[in-house]
Amino acid sequence: MISTLGSLALIWLGLWCVLTLLLRLAYPLLRPTLMRLHPRHGSTLLLLTWAAPATLSLLASLMLYSPLVKGLLVSPHCHGNCLQHAPQTSALSVALLGLALAVIAVGGLLAGFVRNWWNGANMLRQFEALATPKAGYQLLDSSSPLVFTLGWWNPQVFISRGLHQQCSAQQLSVILGHEQAHRERRDNLRLLLLRVFCLVLPARARHRIIHDLQILSEQACDFAAATKYGALAVAETLVHVGRLVKHSSRPENSVAFDGGDLALRVKALLDADARSVLRSWQMLAIIIVTGFVMLLALDPLHHSAEWAMAQLDNSGLHFHW
Repeated sequence: MISTLGSLALIWLGLWCVLTLLLRLAYPLLRPTLMRLHPRHGSTLLLLTWAAPATLSLLASLMLYSPLVKGLLVSPHCHGNCLQHAPQTSALSVALLGLALAVIAVGGLLAGFVRNWWNGANMLRQFEALATPKAGYQLLDSSSPLVFTLGWWNPQVFISRGLHQQCSAQQLSVILGHEQAHRERRDNLRLLLLRVFCLVLPARARHRIIHDLQILSEQACDFAAATKYGALAVAETLVHVGRLVKHSSRPENSVAFDGGDLALRVKALLDADARSVLRSWQMLAIIIVTGFVMLLALDPLHHSAEWAMAQLDNSGLHFHW
């Protein structure tokens, strides 16, 4: 049992690392396509893309140990006998190493998720204690131009008195429409999941990917507000709030309408018709092709895993009891 679990853990972690490395190399080629999609679809596809290395490697590893899959998709071969078998180490120390590494990896991901979730929940409670509930948002008693959404599963919108007083009724409606889209999409939770899946990447690459999702999420909410108020009204509101933030004594406080990447967001609104929409059949085709490729890869994966296990078994990595 320990040998099987340890071998499965090693295969999963090894395949996860390989897929992550390949995706990191391929991402500069994939990125322009993702950024040209309608941001609602591009943001979802970006998150799924970076969730793929961990999830697909785990699924493929589990399939290697399925009797049905082994019998149908792995070519017959012998290692002293011709029974169907899964790649498995014969060294207890190697199996224990695999289990230990899997515990560290999963524990690190869970710790990152729980830490960020807890910090976000505490921040939400603190701001709720300072704010006055209004219809559809929480009003903060601050002169700085602030607007942001906090919370994971049931987010809350916060607007400062300073921003509220310097915006017209229509501009406030646009801002609330934008933030309501963040609530419905649960963008904070999306960003949290992406941060967890990208923990294995170097900081520079991780920050770039997270920034890409932030931009697509903001654009998706801009587009959602534009369907009700018009692209021109949303663009004008973005520019107005950007100017308020620019002249604020504490411009770093505003989150969603902070003026950062403002030109990119306005351009996206005005060129909305040029963004490609991902149809349902196209998404289904991506899923089918991904599944088909994974099934085709099981046989070479099986033999590669056997070779890797043999190398580890012969490496002298053994405990002495």
